[in-house]
Amino acid sequence: MKMFRRLMAGFAGTLLIVPLLPLTAIAVGTFDDDDGVPGEVYIERLAELGAIEGCDPPSNESSCPDRELNRAEAFKILVAAGQAYGVLPSIPDALADRFIDDDDIWRGAVSRLANFLADSLVIDGCNPPADTKVCPRATLARAEVAKIVARTFGLTVPASYESPWTDIDGEWYENAARIGAYHELWDTTSVTFDGHEEVTRAEFAQVVVTAGGDDLCPESPFTARRVTDLEDRYSGQSFTAYAYDTRTGCAYWMNPEARLRTASVFKVLVMAGTLLEAQRDGRSLSSWERSQLEPMITESANNPVRALWRSFGASPWFRNQADVFGLEQTNPVGDTQSVWGRTTTSAKDQGDLIRQVLLGDWGPLEPEYREAAWELMTSVVSSQTWGITAGVPDDWTVAHKNGFAGHIANSVGFVQEPGSQEGYVIAVLSNGWSSWQRGVDAVEEIAGWVSAELAR
Repeated sequence: MKMFRRLMAGFAGTLLIVPLLPLTAIAVGTFDDDDGVPGEVYIERLAELGAIEGCDPPSNESSCPDRELNRAEAFKILVAAGQAYGVLPSIPDALADRFIDDDDIWRGAVSRLANFLADSLVIDGCNPPADTKVCPRATLARAEVAKIVARTFGLTVPASYESPWTDIDGEWYENAARIGAYHELWDTTSVTFDGHEEVTRAEFAQVVVTAGGDDLCPESPFTARRVTDLEDRYSGQSFTAYAYDTRTGCAYWMNPEARLRTASVFKVLVMAGTLLEAQRDGRSLSSWERSQLEPMITESANNPVRALWRSFGASPWFRNQADVFGLEQTNPVGDTQSVWGRTTTSAKDQGDLIRQVLLGDWGPLEPEYREAAWELMTSVVSSQTWGITAGVPDDWTVAHKNGFAGHIANSVGFVQEPGSQEGYVIAVLSNGWSSWQRGVDAVEEIAGWVSAELAR
């Protein structure tokens, strides 16, 4: 059985501070809208194989990873990927016209693809028993994907294999789902397959590439079993997390829709904005700016946040910084004189901010200013080195910032492999605690899942 490479979930040892290793940018992929998104490496792999193009012709700069896939798109990807992986032959010149609803789409190209896949016994029509239509613009459900991918790649399952899923017994797609579970095309730590769930372009890319034998990403730290158990134990709390491995380009999410309060992780944005103000002026940080940034980041002092805000013109400076750094899932509230720690954000936005401020994967900050941020975030006082340091070996370096206030316990940063510029970005956010100290164990449990998979 192939190892599954799924997309998508105690106090740590003493934090080791080592000399700064300059960080360089990671290469940009084919598309402009999937950077750091779970599924990116699979979409990029299909692009390398010539099996997928962008979703915005004629420029084809975007991949639309979260958009639902239609049958015509799936046919094109399957044929090209199947040929690249050597499981489908070239399309013959002469093909019988099997379907009545695909001749005018893509100037007849969809008809040719659909007829070839039907001749290859990969697809059936969408109007059984006549099967005279192929419904090229209809979206694909997970059950349909399981069937056509298994047929394309000739995947089978032993009769003795017992599927982990409890919702497939007696369904028309039961055997296809069992095949998908056996070859670990989907997360087998979940107890349900959800065969009627519509499939996105990113999910389809992952399934096809995995079926083709390319194991691109380690197993996700955020397995369904872990997340379910965590949420059962902490039923009144909210969690979200994100991790991005710079060595593989693989990204992982837990509860990506969640938007939680930042508390003091908001100070990373304040630091980034301060560094950008100095860069725009063509100068180094002033002694006063340093006197504000150092306690703000290393000790989590609160007064420097407002002091810096006022020094740069006050409202709408917070909002402007979020816009400059492209934090579309972050809603700053401090410009209205409300408490800035009530700003809401996503784990991915926090991960993207770290990638800009520390790694320079993209964004406005030049190396000199990113090095200043690295120095600050690797100098956090020992009493605040909880969080994403959990489970990290002593010889790794952690640049991070925690957020803790009332019901909030958060931790974000970058974990660097020894002797290397590589490592992983991580953001763990949790809200809903009776006191933030109660959330530390849960945050460290989640961070420990990540370090166990990626800090090795």
